[in-house]
Amino acid sequence: MLSKIFKNFKTKGMVGQSSRFLIQKMISNIDFSRDLTIVQYGSGKAVFVKQILRKISPNSKLYVFEIDEKCNKYAEQIHDSRLVYINDSAEKIFDYVTEKEIDAVVSTLPFASLPKDLLEPIITNSRAILKENGIFLQYQYFLTNKKAIEKIFGEKIKLSFEPINFPPAFIYKLQK
Repeated sequence: MLSKIFKNFKTKGMVGQSSRFLIQKMISNIDFSRDLTIVQYGSGKAVFVKQILRKISPNSKLYVFEIDEKCNKYAEQIHDSRLVYINDSAEKIFDYVTEKEIDAVVSTLPFASLPKDLLEPIITNSRAILKENGIFLQYQYFLTNKKAIEKIFGEKIKLSFEPINFPPAFIYKLQK
């Protein structure tokens, strides 16, 4: 059991499903009162996907990037015309997202365990595709990449913390 937890943490950056408290705290940063285009990096067990779909308007769109085959099955089971599911890597956002600008990026990627050469293109491309005042949201269990992300994005992270999650998580918010 413990070996499975450590393997999941190393490869997927998770030990379990994100708590409803973490999901709510993170997506409460998004103004759902209007039509939106949102991109999510990493679907995991699709708990963020489901909550975002519950909140977005009928004319909104949610793009979800996921490369893990086991995680793919969760999002692929969701049939919603607002969902565009992409079985590819997040740094390829411009290959798939048809809108020139988006409102928000919600990232659940385990930056601490991803190859170092992926961090910069993912953050750079995310900033480039965001509308003015668009937001980039990310949760992490450690503050490992905080300074690197701030440097790449060109803004200071507004940091919050959600203790009711296993493990507790830091939420990064960057606004363009």
